[in-house]
Amino acid sequence: MAVLEGRPQISSRRRAWDRLASLAIGAAGGAVIVLILLILAYLLYVALPLASPARLGSASIETLPFNSDLAVMSDDVLLRLPDSAATRPGKLLSSEARAVYLGEDLLQIFDLLLPGAGAGSVGEVEGEGEEGGEVEYAQTRLTSQVAAPAAVPTSLSVDSNEQRLLLAYMDTSGLLHAVLLKYDVGGSAPSLVRWSMPVGSLAGGESLVDAASGQVLLVQGRSYLRWHPERMGFEQPYTGQLPGLDVRKKLMAWGPGHETLLLVDTDNRLYRFDVARAAMPLLGEPQQIAMDVAWLGSESGRRVSYLLGTDGQLLIQVPGSKELLLQEQVTELAGPGRRGISSDGGIVYRLTADSLVRVAVQNPFAETGWRSLWLPQWFGGYDGPGQYWHPDGAAIGALSKLSLSPLLYGTFKAALYGMLLAVPLALGAAVYTGYFLPPRIRNRIKPAIEMLEAFPTVVLGFVAGLWLAPLLLDYLLPILLLPVLLLGLPILLSVIHLLLQLVSPRFQRRPPRIALVSSVYLVAVFLLLTNGEGLERWLFDDSLRDWLWSTWGIAYEQRNALLVGMAMGIAITPVMFSIVEDSIFAVPRSLSDGSLALGATRWQSLARVVLPAASPAILSALLIGLARGLGETMIVLLATGNTPLMEPGAFSGLRSLSASIVVELPEAGTDSVQFRLLFLAALVLFGLTFVLNTVAELFRQRLRYAYANR
Repeated sequence: MAVLEGRPQISSRRRAWDRLASLAIGAAGGAVIVLILLILAYLLYVALPLASPARLGSASIETLPFNSDLAVMSDDVLLRLPDSAATRPGKLLSSEARAVYLGEDLLQIFDLLLPGAGAGSVGEVEGEGEEGGEVEYAQTRLTSQVAAPAAVPTSLSVDSNEQRLLLAYMDTSGLLHAVLLKYDVGGSAPSLVRWSMPVGSLAGGESLVDAASGQVLLVQGRSYLRWHPERMGFEQPYTGQLPGLDVRKKLMAWGPGHETLLLVDTDNRLYRFDVARAAMPLLGEPQQIAMDVAWLGSESGRRVSYLLGTDGQLLIQVPGSKELLLQEQVTELAGPGRRGISSDGGIVYRLTADSLVRVAVQNPFAETGWRSLWLPQWFGGYDGPGQYWHPDGAAIGALSKLSLSPLLYGTFKAALYGMLLAVPLALGAAVYTGYFLPPRIRNRIKPAIEMLEAFPTVVLGFVAGLWLAPLLLDYLLPILLLPVLLLGLPILLSVIHLLLQLVSPRFQRRPPRIALVSSVYLVAVFLLLTNGEGLERWLFDDSLRDWLWSTWGIAYEQRNALLVGMAMGIAITPVMFSIVEDSIFAVPRSLSDGSLALGATRWQSLARVVLPAASPAILSALLIGLARGLGETMIVLLATGNTPLMEPGAFSGLRSLSASIVVELPEAGTDSVQFRLLFLAALVLFGLTFVLNTVAELFRQRLRYAYANR
């Protein structure tokens, strides 16, 4: 009698619950994907403006109701000096909120009273400004007047900050004069000091002054003189030749932040010299400018330089990386007149005898191009091109350095040092647990190792920074020798066993026992730890740290990459162990048994059958471990000095992308360059971990599908 099987009857209630569960699971999975896409979209929304190019805004031409020889630009405002300022023809310059007028036999110094600065300011409004605005100017207040006999108005340079004003000029007898005014916080009359010195063959040269350092720089042809008048009596002026300058100087200006000297020669080549060193070495190769340069200038707060051709072509670039930001024809800036840049770089102006020409420049993210962020640059005060992350300008010089390369380098360095410890531990433990251990013992050891994955990484970083760092400092040599002992002792015992086989045949079938190897290793470790200090004195005459510094120039930092690698290796090991152990255990036992039946040993079966079959999962575990190391934050934050260095050594510090985000983002101003760069760092970190985890999952799927079809 035939038995017919019918389709199982599923109740409508069960079917409804199944449909509801399917919808909930699908919605949850879709929500995860949507959230990831939203995170990516927000990161792009904040970081993408960094790639916006510089562009020119509208230009305005204002007719002035007075002679502009008695007017200066300060803080984007045109300020007029009193008509009585110039008793004879002279030269007028300004810096920040002060102006200097040098006429024959007379030097006058004014404080600029900006409109709205207080009751003492006298302001008027004249003309239509940019985009319907107004050109403002105000009278100024004469604060100092100094006799300047035989002054030459064609030679004058001025620089000032809140407390100091320094100027230099040349007289007809070949003397270089310097005048320093020091302003008190209380607002009393400034104190004035004057110096003078003969310059010989450099007479007639062009001078620059730096109020912050009190330096006067005089350049004539290829020769230069550096003079610190406040140090007269114990420091002589330094003279020399500008290195690498082939032809004579044509234009000269301070580089951004007064860190470098920019110079254009008569062949229109742009040079950069390092003023942080007395010999003023050349920074990089000179850049050929494809136009006849008529004006050269730089911003004071950012590393951006401006070059203007005689035909009105404006070129804006980052001088360190030579990254071109803008090159455009601006006919309004061509022709005679005094040219300059506003304090924030938003206005380039030309002041003629009867008019003011202003051109707006929109360039909020000048130093965030590809070359500036990822390629080496030449900075003043450094021996060569480099990549540095100092967004607050706290390093050498006053301006920020915004290269993300040190952060990316530190991220990979921390992850790779962690992998050096995690890979042998995870692979060795996984192979032994998944292939050699009996199932009863495996079921106890595997959960214990996987429990380490739930251990908070902040605790690991805390322990590494406060306990392991001093321990590593005191026992550096023994800890470095432990891996050598771990690998060397089994090899040494094997060699001894081979020699014993030659002496007596009874040793041929008695290989070294694991207990013997372990006991010898433990005894060696004990002797090494208890006698490590004496061993250091015997081998290095003092300590390993001092020997590394005196012999190789390697500085040992207490929080370094080796410490991070040890802590991160412990954090990465459980993840890699779990994946590799599952893959090895999932290899069908029939494959291994077949190779054993054909005469292979267990090691041969492992090496030629099991490991090749589990290789996709092993590679997946390596990629997931690397991704986990790249994204680790608390261990890197607590176990390193957070120094953004690009040094490969194990004893130097580092800073990762994630650590910079955690430390700097709360202090970064919203919509600032640093704020957006940190979001760009987060976007880079997101992309790295996403790609690595995706590739790792593809390898795991390959192994899963391979054995599902067997």
